[in-house]
Amino acid sequence: MAVISRRGFLAGSVATLGALTACGSPATLPVSMQAIRPGDGGPNRGGVLYFGLSTDPANLDPHLSSGSASDYLRQLAYNGLVQYDGAGEIVGDLAAEFGWADELTYEVELHSGVGFHDGSTMTADDVVFSFRRMMDKATAAASAPLLDQVASVEATGATTVVFRLKQPDVAFPFALAAPTTNIVSRKWIESGANTKTQVMGTGPFRFVERIPGVSTTYVRFENYFDSGLPYLNGIVFQPMGDDYARVTALRTATVDMIDYVPATHVGVISENPRLRFVSDKTFGFGFVGFVNSRRPFDDVRVRRAIAMSINRQSVLDTALLGHGAPMDGALMSETFAPYAAQLAGSMPYDPEQARFLLKQAGQEGLTLPVVTTSSYSVIARPAQAMLPGLRDAGLNVNLTQQEWLTFRSSVSAKAFPVHSWGTAPKFGDPASLGDFISSTGTFAKYLDFADDKIDELLARARRTSDQSLRDEIYLDVEKRALELVPMTYTIRREQGEAHYHHVKGYEHPPKGAWTATALRRTWMEKTA
Repeated sequence: MAVISRRGFLAGSVATLGALTACGSPATLPVSMQAIRPGDGGPNRGGVLYFGLSTDPANLDPHLSSGSASDYLRQLAYNGLVQYDGAGEIVGDLAAEFGWADELTYEVELHSGVGFHDGSTMTADDVVFSFRRMMDKATAAASAPLLDQVASVEATGATTVVFRLKQPDVAFPFALAAPTTNIVSRKWIESGANTKTQVMGTGPFRFVERIPGVSTTYVRFENYFDSGLPYLNGIVFQPMGDDYARVTALRTATVDMIDYVPATHVGVISENPRLRFVSDKTFGFGFVGFVNSRRPFDDVRVRRAIAMSINRQSVLDTALLGHGAPMDGALMSETFAPYAAQLAGSMPYDPEQARFLLKQAGQEGLTLPVVTTSSYSVIARPAQAMLPGLRDAGLNVNLTQQEWLTFRSSVSAKAFPVHSWGTAPKFGDPASLGDFISSTGTFAKYLDFADDKIDELLARARRTSDQSLRDEIYLDVEKRALELVPMTYTIRREQGEAHYHHVKGYEHPPKGAWTATALRRTWMEKTA
Protein backbone atom coordinates (compact mmCIF):
# COMPACT_ATOMS: atom_id res chain seq x y z
CA MET A 1 0.00 0.00 0.00
CA ALA A 2 1.53 3.29 -1.07
CA VAL A 3 1.98 5.98 1.53
CA ILE A 4 1.30 9.55 0.47
CA SER A 5 3.44 12.11 2.24
CA ARG A 6 1.86 15.18 3.75
CA ARG A 7 3.84 17.37 1.34
CA GLY A 8 2.48 15.51 -1.64
CA PHE A 9 -1.10 15.08 -0.54
CA LEU A 10 -2.44 18.49 -1.47
CA ALA A 11 -0.23 18.95 -4.50
CA GLY A 12 -1.49 15.64 -5.87
CA SER A 13 -5.07 16.51 -5.07
CA VAL A 14 -5.46 19.94 -6.56
CA ALA A 15 -6.80 18.72 -9.86
CA THR A 16 -9.48 16.58 -8.31
CA LEU A 17 -10.20 17.87 -4.83
CA GLY A 18 -13.48 19.70 -4.71
CA ALA A 19 -15.55 20.62 -1.70
CA LEU A 20 -18.53 22.70 -0.82
CA THR A 21 -17.65 25.92 0.89
CA ALA A 22 -19.96 27.49 3.45
CA CYS A 23 -21.55 29.36 0.58
CA GLY A 24 -22.45 26.11 -1.16
CA SER A 25 -20.26 26.64 -4.26
CA PRO A 26 -17.51 24.29 -5.48
CA ALA A 27 -14.02 25.15 -4.29
CA THR A 28 -10.60 23.85 -5.25
CA LEU A 29 -7.22 24.42 -3.74
CA PRO A 30 -4.78 26.80 -5.41
CA VAL A 31 -2.69 25.40 -8.26
CA SER A 32 0.38 25.45 -6.00
CA MET A 33 -0.11 25.13 -2.28
CA GLN A 34 3.59 24.66 -1.65
CA ALA A 35 5.48 27.30 -3.65
CA ILE A 36 7.11 29.94 -1.49
CA ARG A 37 7.94 33.26 -3.12
CA PRO A 38 10.40 35.79 -1.69
CA GLY A 39 8.69 38.68 0.02
CA ASP A 40 10.73 41.57 -1.44
CA GLY A 41 12.49 42.20 1.83
CA GLY A 42 9.48 41.25 3.95
CA PRO A 43 7.84 37.96 4.85
CA ASN A 44 7.73 35.29 2.17
CA ARG A 45 4.44 34.39 0.53
CA GLY A 46 3.15 30.90 -0.16
CA GLY A 47 3.46 27.51 1.44
CA VAL A 48 1.08 25.44 3.49
CA LEU A 49 1.25 25.16 7.26
CA TYR A 50 0.37 21.72 8.63
CA PHE A 51 -0.91 22.04 12.16
CA GLY A 52 -1.35 19.14 14.62
CA LEU A 53 -4.42 20.18 16.60
CA SER A 54 -5.19 18.77 20.05
CA THR A 55 -8.78 17.92 19.20
CA ASP A 56 -11.24 17.90 16.30
CA PRO A 57 -13.65 20.81 16.84
CA ALA A 58 -17.23 19.68 16.47
CA ASN A 59 -18.86 23.11 16.53
CA LEU A 60 -17.58 26.01 14.44
CA ASP A 61 -20.32 28.51 15.28
CA PRO A 62 -18.52 31.88 15.41
CA HIS A 63 -20.25 32.90 18.65
CA LEU A 64 -19.99 29.70 20.69
CA SER A 65 -17.06 28.23 22.55
CA SER A 66 -16.10 24.58 22.64
CA GLY A 67 -12.44 25.01 23.51
CA SER A 68 -9.28 26.65 22.25
CA ALA A 69 -8.96 24.32 19.26
CA SER A 70 -12.20 25.59 17.77
CA ASP A 71 -11.04 29.15 18.50
CA TYR A 72 -8.06 28.57 16.21
CA LEU A 73 -10.35 27.78 13.33
CA ARG A 74 -12.76 30.63 14.05
CA GLN A 75 -10.16 33.37 14.27
CA LEU A 76 -8.76 32.56 10.85
CA ALA A 77 -12.10 32.59 9.04
CA TYR A 78 -13.78 35.42 10.97
CA ASN A 79 -12.84 38.83 12.31
CA GLY A 80 -13.90 40.75 15.37
CA LEU A 81 -14.00 44.51 15.70
CA VAL A 82 -10.74 44.43 17.65
CA GLN A 83 -8.11 41.80 18.36
CA TYR A 84 -5.02 41.11 20.48
CA ASP A 85 -1.64 41.78 18.90
CA GLY A 86 1.48 39.71 19.57
CA ALA A 87 2.15 41.56 22.82
CA GLY A 88 -1.39 40.97 24.05
CA GLU A 89 -2.57 44.55 23.53
CA ILE A 90 -5.98 45.37 22.05
CA VAL A 91 -5.68 46.75 18.52
CA GLY A 92 -8.08 47.23 15.62
CA ASP A 93 -9.34 44.40 13.47
CA LEU A 94 -12.44 45.29 11.44
CA ALA A 95 -12.39 48.58 13.34
CA ALA A 96 -10.25 51.28 11.77
CA GLU A 97 -10.91 53.49 14.80
CA PHE A 98 -12.51 52.68 18.14
CA GLY A 99 -12.86 54.02 21.65
CA TRP A 100 -14.97 55.68 24.32
CA ALA A 101 -16.92 58.79 23.35
CA ASP A 102 -17.97 59.05 26.99
CA GLU A 103 -18.26 56.57 29.86
CA LEU A 104 -21.49 55.13 28.44
CA THR A 105 -20.82 55.35 24.70
CA TYR A 106 -18.35 53.28 22.69
CA GLU A 107 -17.91 54.12 19.01
CA VAL A 108 -16.41 52.06 16.20
CA GLU A 109 -15.49 53.23 12.72
CA LEU A 110 -15.22 50.27 10.36
CA HIS A 111 -12.80 49.69 7.54
CA SER A 112 -14.62 50.29 4.28
CA GLY A 113 -14.84 47.75 1.48
CA VAL A 114 -14.49 44.65 3.68
CA GLY A 115 -15.72 41.58 1.84
CA PHE A 116 -17.20 38.30 3.00
CA HIS A 117 -15.97 35.05 1.51
CA ASP A 118 -19.13 34.79 -0.62
CA GLY A 119 -18.27 38.06 -2.39
CA SER A 120 -20.75 40.28 -0.55
CA THR A 121 -19.69 43.44 1.25
CA MET A 122 -19.79 43.70 5.02
CA THR A 123 -21.91 46.56 6.33
CA ALA A 124 -22.53 48.23 9.66
CA ASP A 125 -25.85 46.40 9.66
CA ASP A 126 -23.97 43.08 9.71
CA VAL A 127 -22.10 44.26 12.80
CA VAL A 128 -25.30 45.28 14.56
CA PHE A 129 -26.92 41.97 13.61
CA SER A 130 -23.90 40.03 14.91
CA PHE A 131 -24.02 41.67 18.32
CA ARG A 132 -27.75 41.30 18.63
CA ARG A 133 -27.31 37.60 17.83
CA MET A 134 -24.68 37.32 20.57
CA MET A 135 -26.90 39.14 23.04
CA ASP A 136 -29.88 36.90 22.26
CA LYS A 137 -30.17 34.31 25.04
CA ALA A 138 -31.23 31.70 22.50
CA THR A 139 -27.76 31.84 20.94
CA ALA A 140 -25.99 31.02 24.24
CA ALA A 141 -23.03 33.04 22.99
CA ALA A 142 -19.78 32.79 24.92
CA SER A 143 -19.40 36.58 25.00
CA ALA A 144 -22.96 37.27 26.16
CA PRO A 145 -22.09 37.67 29.88
CA LEU A 146 -19.63 40.44 29.02
CA LEU A 147 -22.19 42.18 26.81
CA ASP A 148 -24.80 42.32 29.55
CA GLN A 149 -24.33 46.08 30.07
CA VAL A 150 -25.04 46.94 26.42
CA ALA A 151 -28.34 48.82 26.26
CA SER A 152 -28.29 49.20 22.49
CA VAL A 153 -26.08 48.77 19.45
CA GLU A 154 -26.88 50.84 16.37
CA ALA A 155 -25.47 51.73 12.98
CA THR A 156 -25.31 55.54 12.83
CA GLY A 157 -23.67 55.63 9.40
CA ALA A 158 -22.48 53.38 6.59
CA THR A 159 -19.34 52.46 8.53
CA THR A 160 -20.13 53.64 12.06
CA VAL A 161 -21.45 51.54 14.93
CA VAL A 162 -22.31 52.92 18.36
CA PHE A 163 -22.71 50.93 21.57
CA ARG A 164 -24.64 52.55 24.40
CA LEU A 165 -24.16 51.03 27.84
CA LYS A 166 -26.48 50.88 30.83
CA GLN A 167 -23.62 51.80 33.15
CA PRO A 168 -19.83 52.21 32.90
CA ASP A 169 -18.04 48.96 32.12
CA VAL A 170 -14.25 48.86 31.94
CA ALA A 171 -14.41 45.21 30.79
CA PHE A 172 -16.30 46.03 27.58
CA PRO A 173 -13.20 46.27 25.31
CA PHE A 174 -12.18 42.78 26.45
CA ALA A 175 -15.56 41.51 25.31
CA LEU A 176 -14.96 42.97 21.84
CA ALA A 177 -11.56 41.25 21.59
CA ALA A 178 -12.79 37.79 22.61
CA PRO A 179 -12.18 34.94 20.12
CA THR A 180 -15.93 34.34 19.89
CA THR A 181 -17.01 37.98 19.35
CA ASN A 182 -17.04 37.65 15.59
CA ILE A 183 -18.87 39.50 12.82
CA VAL A 184 -21.09 37.44 10.55
CA SER A 185 -23.12 38.06 7.43
CA ARG A 186 -26.75 38.73 8.30
CA LYS A 187 -27.85 37.45 4.92
CA TRP A 188 -25.87 34.23 5.33
CA ILE A 189 -27.22 33.51 8.81
CA GLU A 190 -30.80 34.31 7.85
CA SER A 191 -30.51 32.07 4.80
CA GLY A 192 -30.43 29.13 7.21
CA ALA A 193 -26.71 28.38 7.22
CA ASN A 194 -25.63 25.60 9.57
CA THR A 195 -23.06 27.55 11.57
CA LYS A 196 -21.84 24.44 13.38
CA THR A 197 -20.44 22.90 10.23
CA GLN A 198 -20.36 25.75 7.70
CA VAL A 199 -17.94 28.66 7.82
CA MET A 200 -18.22 32.01 6.03
CA GLY A 201 -16.67 35.17 7.37
CA THR A 202 -14.36 38.00 6.41
CA GLY A 203 -11.18 36.37 7.72
CA PRO A 204 -7.81 35.95 6.00
CA PHE A 205 -8.46 32.27 5.30
CA ARG A 206 -11.41 30.70 3.53
CA PHE A 207 -12.85 27.34 4.53
CA VAL A 208 -12.47 24.57 1.92
CA GLU A 209 -13.48 21.35 3.62
CA ARG A 210 -13.60 19.44 6.86
CA ILE A 211 -13.14 15.68 6.99
CA PRO A 212 -14.16 14.76 10.56
CA GLY A 213 -11.31 13.16 12.43
CA VAL A 214 -8.88 13.75 9.55
CA SER A 215 -8.43 17.40 8.64
CA THR A 216 -9.87 20.87 8.19
CA THR A 217 -8.45 22.79 5.23
CA TYR A 218 -8.26 26.56 4.81
CA VAL A 219 -6.89 28.53 1.86
CA ARG A 220 -5.92 32.16 1.52
CA PHE A 221 -8.79 34.57 1.00
CA GLU A 222 -7.44 36.59 -1.90
CA ASN A 223 -9.70 39.57 -1.24
CA TYR A 224 -8.83 39.98 2.43
CA PHE A 225 -9.21 43.62 3.47
CA ASP A 226 -5.85 43.80 5.28
CA SER A 227 -3.61 44.20 2.25
CA GLY A 228 -0.76 41.71 2.04
CA LEU A 229 -2.22 39.23 4.51
CA PRO A 230 -2.20 36.35 4.87
CA TYR A 231 1.22 35.18 3.75
CA LEU A 232 0.46 31.46 3.66
CA ASN A 233 -1.36 29.79 0.80
CA GLY A 234 -3.21 27.61 3.24
CA ILE A 235 -3.37 25.83 6.59
CA VAL A 236 -4.32 22.20 7.15
CA PHE A 237 -5.41 21.37 10.69
CA GLN A 238 -5.06 17.69 11.53
CA PRO A 239 -6.68 16.54 14.80
CA MET A 240 -4.29 14.55 16.99
CA GLY A 241 -5.89 14.00 20.35
CA ASP A 242 -3.15 11.73 21.65
CA ASP A 243 -0.27 13.77 23.11
CA TYR A 244 2.40 11.33 22.04
CA ALA A 245 1.06 11.09 18.49
CA ARG A 246 1.00 14.89 18.25
CA VAL A 247 4.59 15.26 19.49
CA THR A 248 5.77 12.42 17.26
CA ALA A 249 4.12 14.07 14.25
CA LEU A 250 6.07 17.23 15.01
CA ARG A 251 9.41 15.54 15.66
CA THR A 252 9.11 13.52 12.44
CA ALA A 253 8.13 16.63 10.42
CA THR A 254 4.70 15.24 9.63
CA VAL A 255 3.39 18.62 10.79
CA ASP A 256 5.03 22.02 11.10
CA MET A 257 3.38 23.02 14.36
CA ILE A 258 1.34 21.68 17.27
CA ASP A 259 -0.69 23.12 20.13
CA TYR A 260 -0.94 21.91 23.73
CA VAL A 261 2.65 20.74 24.05
CA PRO A 262 2.38 18.16 26.86
CA ALA A 263 4.41 18.86 29.98
CA THR A 264 6.14 15.52 29.60
CA HIS A 265 7.71 16.71 26.35
CA VAL A 266 8.49 20.37 27.04
CA GLY A 267 12.12 19.54 27.83
CA VAL A 268 12.64 17.36 24.76
CA ILE A 269 11.13 19.96 22.44
CA SER A 270 12.92 22.91 24.06
CA GLU A 271 16.28 21.16 23.63
CA ASN A 272 15.69 20.37 19.95
CA PRO A 273 17.60 22.97 17.90
CA ARG A 274 15.13 22.64 15.03
CA LEU A 275 12.11 23.51 17.15
CA ARG A 276 10.79 26.55 19.01
CA PHE A 277 8.56 26.32 22.09
CA VAL A 278 6.42 29.37 22.93
CA SER A 279 4.27 29.47 26.05
CA ASP A 280 2.89 31.33 29.05
CA LYS A 281 2.35 30.53 32.73
CA THR A 282 -0.36 33.15 33.11
CA PHE A 283 -3.66 31.75 31.95
CA GLY A 284 -4.11 27.99 32.11
CA PHE A 285 -5.08 26.48 35.44
CA GLY A 286 -6.70 23.40 36.92
CA PHE A 287 -9.54 23.27 39.40
CA VAL A 288 -11.91 20.95 41.20
CA GLY A 289 -15.52 22.10 40.98
CA PHE A 290 -18.37 21.12 43.30
CA VAL A 291 -22.10 21.07 42.61
CA ASN A 292 -22.82 23.28 45.61
CA SER A 293 -26.48 22.27 45.78
CA ARG A 294 -25.75 18.55 46.15
CA ARG A 295 -25.36 16.97 49.58
CA PRO A 296 -22.88 16.80 51.22
CA PHE A 297 -21.13 19.33 48.97
CA ASP A 298 -23.59 21.97 50.06
CA ASP A 299 -21.56 22.05 53.30
CA VAL A 300 -18.58 24.42 53.00
CA ARG A 301 -16.67 22.28 55.51
CA VAL A 302 -16.74 19.37 53.10
CA ARG A 303 -15.64 21.54 50.18
CA ARG A 304 -12.82 23.03 52.26
CA ALA A 305 -11.74 19.60 53.46
CA ILE A 306 -11.37 18.41 49.88
CA ALA A 307 -9.48 21.60 48.96
CA MET A 308 -7.05 21.05 51.85
CA SER A 309 -6.53 17.41 50.83
CA ILE A 310 -4.91 18.34 47.52
CA ASN A 311 -1.11 18.37 47.64
CA ARG A 312 -0.68 20.96 44.91
CA GLN A 313 3.12 20.87 44.74
CA SER A 314 3.04 17.09 44.40
CA VAL A 315 0.34 17.35 41.72
CA LEU A 316 2.47 19.85 39.79
CA ASP A 317 5.63 17.76 40.04
CA THR A 318 3.91 14.48 39.24
CA ALA A 319 1.52 15.58 36.53
CA LEU A 320 3.37 18.40 34.80
CA LEU A 321 6.99 17.78 35.84
CA GLY A 322 7.07 21.16 37.57
CA HIS A 323 6.03 23.17 34.49
CA GLY A 324 3.81 25.69 36.22
CA ALA A 325 3.05 26.69 39.80
CA PRO A 326 0.84 25.44 42.65
CA MET A 327 -2.30 27.51 43.28
CA ASP A 328 -2.93 27.92 46.99
CA GLY A 329 -4.36 31.44 46.80
CA ALA A 330 -5.88 33.65 44.12
CA LEU A 331 -7.38 32.45 40.88
CA MET A 332 -6.02 35.40 38.91
CA SER A 333 -2.32 35.53 38.04
CA GLU A 334 -0.01 38.19 39.47
CA THR A 335 0.82 39.04 35.84
CA PHE A 336 -2.36 41.12 35.67
CA ALA A 337 -3.64 40.97 39.27
CA PRO A 338 -1.03 42.55 41.60
CA TYR A 339 -3.19 41.87 44.66
CA ALA A 340 -2.79 38.11 44.15
CA ALA A 341 0.45 37.93 46.15
CA GLN A 342 -1.48 38.82 49.31
CA LEU A 343 -3.50 35.61 49.04
CA ALA A 344 -0.62 33.15 48.69
CA GLY A 345 -0.94 30.25 51.11
CA SER A 346 -4.65 30.77 51.77
CA MET A 347 -5.46 27.14 50.91
CA PRO A 348 -2.61 25.00 52.32
CA TYR A 349 -2.24 21.25 52.03
CA ASP A 350 -3.33 19.98 55.46
CA PRO A 351 -4.79 16.44 55.46
CA GLU A 352 -5.17 16.42 59.25
CA GLN A 353 -7.32 19.55 59.20
CA ALA A 354 -9.23 18.03 56.28
CA ARG A 355 -9.98 14.93 58.37
CA PHE A 356 -11.14 17.14 61.23
CA LEU A 357 -13.51 19.10 58.96
CA LEU A 358 -14.97 15.91 57.50
CA LYS A 359 -15.53 14.51 60.99
CA GLN A 360 -17.11 17.78 62.08
CA ALA A 361 -19.44 17.61 59.07
CA GLY A 362 -20.29 13.97 59.80
CA GLN A 363 -18.67 12.83 56.54
CA GLU A 364 -15.80 10.59 57.63
CA GLY A 365 -14.97 8.06 54.91
CA LEU A 366 -16.88 10.10 52.32
CA THR A 367 -17.03 8.57 48.85
CA LEU A 368 -16.05 11.16 46.26
CA PRO A 369 -17.33 10.58 42.68
CA VAL A 370 -15.15 12.71 40.38
CA VAL A 371 -15.35 13.08 36.60
CA THR A 372 -12.57 14.37 34.38
CA THR A 373 -11.62 14.14 30.71
CA SER A 374 -9.20 11.73 29.10
CA SER A 375 -8.81 13.95 26.05
CA TYR A 376 -6.33 16.46 27.49
CA SER A 377 -3.35 15.35 29.55
CA VAL A 378 -3.15 18.81 31.15
CA ILE A 379 -6.50 17.99 32.75
CA ALA A 380 -6.33 14.22 33.15
CA ARG A 381 -2.86 13.97 34.68
CA PRO A 382 -3.51 16.48 37.51
CA ALA A 383 -6.80 14.73 38.27
CA GLN A 384 -4.94 11.45 38.67
CA ALA A 385 -2.07 13.02 40.61
CA MET A 386 -4.32 14.51 43.30
CA LEU A 387 -5.75 11.10 44.28
CA PRO A 388 -3.08 10.14 46.87
CA GLY A 389 -3.61 13.34 48.85
CA LEU A 390 -7.38 12.91 48.84
CA ARG A 391 -7.08 9.32 50.03
CA ASP A 392 -4.65 10.35 52.77
CA ALA A 393 -7.47 12.52 54.15
CA GLY A 394 -9.74 9.48 54.33
CA LEU A 395 -11.70 10.12 51.16
CA ASN A 396 -12.75 7.24 48.92
CA VAL A 397 -12.31 8.58 45.40
CA ASN A 398 -14.00 7.13 42.31
CA LEU A 399 -12.47 8.84 39.27
CA THR A 400 -14.29 8.56 35.94
CA GLN A 401 -12.56 9.69 32.73
CA GLN A 402 -14.55 10.67 29.64
CA GLU A 403 -13.71 12.00 26.21
CA TRP A 404 -13.97 15.77 25.87
CA LEU A 405 -17.49 16.32 24.56
CA THR A 406 -18.98 13.67 26.84
CA PHE A 407 -17.19 15.24 29.79
CA ARG A 408 -18.50 18.68 28.88
CA SER A 409 -22.02 17.27 28.73
CA SER A 410 -21.61 15.54 32.09
CA VAL A 411 -20.45 18.74 33.75
CA SER A 412 -23.22 20.78 32.16
CA ALA A 413 -25.84 18.23 33.27
CA LYS A 414 -24.26 18.04 36.77
CA ALA A 415 -24.20 14.27 36.38
CA PHE A 416 -21.33 14.08 38.89
CA PRO A 417 -21.16 16.12 42.10
CA VAL A 418 -17.45 16.81 41.61
CA HIS A 419 -15.43 17.45 38.47
CA SER A 420 -11.74 18.06 37.80
CA TRP A 421 -11.17 20.44 34.91
CA GLY A 422 -8.66 22.81 33.41
CA THR A 423 -9.36 26.06 31.62
CA ALA A 424 -8.24 29.70 31.51
CA PRO A 425 -9.59 33.20 32.10
CA LYS A 426 -11.04 34.60 28.90
CA PHE A 427 -8.78 37.63 29.13
CA GLY A 428 -6.02 39.08 31.26
CA ASP A 429 -7.98 41.18 33.69
CA PRO A 430 -9.62 40.32 37.04
CA ALA A 431 -13.00 41.11 35.47
CA SER A 432 -12.73 37.62 33.98
CA LEU A 433 -13.43 36.28 37.48
CA GLY A 434 -17.10 36.75 36.64
CA ASP A 435 -17.02 33.74 34.33
CA PHE A 436 -16.17 31.52 37.29
CA ILE A 437 -17.89 32.89 40.39
CA SER A 438 -20.59 35.37 39.41
CA SER A 439 -24.13 34.00 39.52
CA THR A 440 -24.38 34.39 35.72
CA GLY A 441 -20.93 32.98 34.96
CA THR A 442 -20.65 29.88 32.81
CA PHE A 443 -18.66 27.87 35.33
CA ALA A 444 -20.69 29.10 38.31
CA LYS A 445 -23.78 27.66 36.64
CA TYR A 446 -22.10 24.28 36.47
CA LEU A 447 -21.52 24.62 40.20
CA ASP A 448 -24.99 25.82 41.20
CA PHE A 449 -23.19 28.67 42.88
CA ALA A 450 -24.39 32.21 43.51
CA ASP A 451 -23.40 34.74 46.16
CA ASP A 452 -24.97 38.19 46.38
CA LYS A 453 -21.85 39.75 47.91
CA ILE A 454 -19.58 38.47 45.15
CA ASP A 455 -22.05 39.63 42.50
CA GLU A 456 -22.19 43.10 44.03
CA LEU A 457 -18.40 43.39 44.26
CA LEU A 458 -17.88 42.20 40.68
CA ALA A 459 -20.48 44.66 39.38
CA ARG A 460 -18.87 47.52 41.32
CA ALA A 461 -15.41 46.67 39.96
CA ARG A 462 -16.66 46.76 36.37
CA ARG A 463 -18.00 50.28 37.00
CA THR A 464 -14.71 51.46 38.53
CA SER A 465 -12.01 52.99 36.35
CA ASP A 466 -9.47 53.65 39.13
CA GLN A 467 -7.06 50.71 38.91
CA SER A 468 -5.95 50.73 42.55
CA LEU A 469 -9.56 50.73 43.73
CA ARG A 470 -10.40 47.92 41.30
CA ASP A 471 -7.55 45.85 42.77
CA GLU A 472 -8.95 46.36 46.27
CA ILE A 473 -12.39 45.21 45.16
CA TYR A 474 -11.07 42.16 43.37
CA LEU A 475 -8.98 41.26 46.42
CA ASP A 476 -12.22 41.18 48.42
CA VAL A 477 -13.86 39.07 45.70
CA GLU A 478 -11.12 36.47 45.79
CA LYS A 479 -11.06 36.40 49.60
CA ARG A 480 -14.78 35.73 49.59
CA ALA A 481 -14.38 32.93 47.03
CA LEU A 482 -11.67 31.33 49.16
CA GLU A 483 -14.02 31.43 52.14
CA LEU A 484 -16.94 29.83 50.29
CA VAL A 485 -14.90 27.37 48.15
CA PRO A 486 -17.39 26.87 45.30
CA MET A 487 -14.39 25.43 43.46
CA THR A 488 -10.78 24.96 44.50
CA TYR A 489 -7.85 25.77 42.25
CA THR A 490 -5.03 23.25 41.91
CA ILE A 491 -2.16 24.26 39.65
CA ARG A 492 -1.28 26.95 37.15
CA ARG A 493 0.15 25.26 34.10
CA GLU A 494 2.63 26.28 31.45
CA GLN A 495 0.90 26.02 28.10
CA GLY A 496 2.17 26.64 24.65
CA GLU A 497 2.78 25.65 21.08
CA ALA A 498 5.83 24.31 19.27
CA HIS A 499 6.91 24.76 15.68
CA TYR A 500 9.88 24.39 13.37
CA HIS A 501 12.16 27.37 12.87
CA HIS A 502 11.07 27.64 9.24
CA VAL A 503 7.72 28.84 10.61
CA LYS A 504 8.11 32.57 11.17
CA GLY A 505 6.04 35.37 12.64
CA TYR A 506 4.12 33.31 15.17
CA GLU A 507 3.77 34.83 18.62
CA HIS A 508 2.23 33.43 21.79
CA PRO A 509 0.76 36.45 23.62
CA PRO A 510 2.13 36.89 27.15
CA LYS A 511 -1.05 38.59 28.30
CA GLY A 512 -4.40 39.69 26.87
CA ALA A 513 -5.82 36.23 26.12
CA TRP A 514 -5.04 33.01 24.33
CA THR A 515 -5.48 33.85 20.69
CA ALA A 516 -4.75 32.36 17.29
CA THR A 517 -4.66 35.67 15.45
CA ALA A 518 -0.87 35.37 15.11
CA LEU A 519 -1.45 32.66 12.50
CA ARG A 520 -2.86 35.40 10.28
CA ARG A 521 0.65 36.87 10.16
CA THR A 522 2.64 33.63 10.08
CA TRP A 523 4.87 32.82 7.11
CA MET A 524 7.33 30.15 6.06
CA GLU A 525 11.01 30.54 5.35
CA LYS A 526 11.21 27.21 3.61
CA THR A 527 9.41 23.87 3.48
CA ALA A 528 10.67 21.11 5.71
